[in-house]
Amino acid sequence: MRRETEAGGPHAGGAGGSRAGGAGGSHAGGPGAEGLGARETLAPDDMAPDERWPAVLVAGAPELSARLLAEVFGPLLALAPAERALLVGTLDAWLECGGSVGRAAARLRCHRNTVFNRLRRLERLTSRSLSHPCELVETVLALEALRWSAGRG
Repeated sequence: MRRETEAGGPHAGGAGGSRAGGAGGSHAGGPGAEGLGARETLAPDDMAPDERWPAVLVAGAPELSARLLAEVFGPLLALAPAERALLVGTLDAWLECGGSVGRAAARLRCHRNTVFNRLRRLERLTSRSLSHPCELVETVLALEALRWSAGRG
């Protein structure tokens, strides 16, 4: 089991400087496809690597990406589609907002404590702390793998 959230991470409002925007698809049919937002599905050769490294890495290693998705997001994928979409959307907004809970809350039109609670729930489900850089990287790559699998499904 991975460590739970310590000081920093989503609770500090800025530890996750990584961005997870972008590629992968959100077409129905793949695991977790619901609620990922409309995104264009791109093949690895269609991506500009300097803008989308996580997506390029995921698309370039589909077997490893599927394994990572199952390992990191397995419990998340077992949730009801609406609940899964809520947590994935919150993670996506938090990442797009540079790890700012306040900006993510404004984007999601909810209270910042709601964002904190959703991120904590995501951390418990994935056994990954968003305040630990290596675990954050795994989470971001799993998010890209989820998008990629949704686009292929």
